[in-house]
Amino acid sequence: MEWVEFIAFVAITAVVAGAWAQSANVQPESAPSATAQAPMDQLIPWLLDEDQQLRGVPFSEVTFDTTGKKVVPFDACNAVDQRVSKAISAACDEAMERLNAPDSAIQNVD
Repeated sequence: MEWVEFIAFVAITAVVAGAWAQSANVQPESAPSATAQAPMDQLIPWLLDEDQQLRGVPFSEVTFDTTGKKVVPFDACNAVDQRVSKAISAACDEAMERLNAPDSAIQNVD
């Protein structure tokens, strides 16, 4: 899976999770029949179907529409962007080091 596809997948997953969380308190009028496919069971395969028209939806638009946060472009030649990238990379390295430590609580999760 290419990096852009992965980011789009994560964004779409976040959208679906947000919609699902918001609808958690909504009680259906009647339970779906055993033969009817649940809406989420239909939605996820549709979202993951690479032949669907979601390919053209820019990641920045999905993020803005779901969170209200603007995604700014990354310029690898820009000194500020390089500094931010290095800081994020260092934070990720530190997090991985902590999580992989033998005494980390995550190591005991079943």
